[in-house]
Amino acid sequence: MLSRYLRPLTVRVAGIAAAPIRTSTFPSPFYIRTIATTPVPASSEPLPSTTTPNVAATIEPEPIAAATQLPYFVGRNNLDNLSVYQSRKRGGNLKLTTVKRGEGNLQALKRDIRDALQLEDKEISVNNVTKHIVIKGHQRDPVVHFLLTMGF
Repeated sequence: MLSRYLRPLTVRVAGIAAAPIRTSTFPSPFYIRTIATTPVPASSEPLPSTTTPNVAATIEPEPIAAATQLPYFVGRNNLDNLSVYQSRKRGGNLKLTTVKRGEGNLQALKRDIRDALQLEDKEISVNNVTKHIVIKGHQRDPVVHFLLTMGF
């Protein structure tokens, strides 16, 4: 079987070239993930607006509260999916969920996942050699939901 990088970029169906499998050979740009630390106060006053005869009313958005950069990042694989996998060991008795492609402070990521999923400290661990976070049980859907709400 050919390596992923040696496979053709298009698929031939009945002699006609179909749409390309990969749209770009370059990785997508890297974005910094942030999270707001203070809530934006809701104002009871209407926003001031300016009107002109030919242009619709324009409203200036309020500045968003200062955001802090997260100390960790979870990357995506080449299919643009989050690298969260479920596995079974010991004849199917041990069920594990693994979060791969984590960068930065993995202990902070472990703490945030533990708090979000309401897990005990012994149910989640960090493998510092492989940079994986291992969670006991099949927890893929809640972990992916947590990572998506965090902006990854």
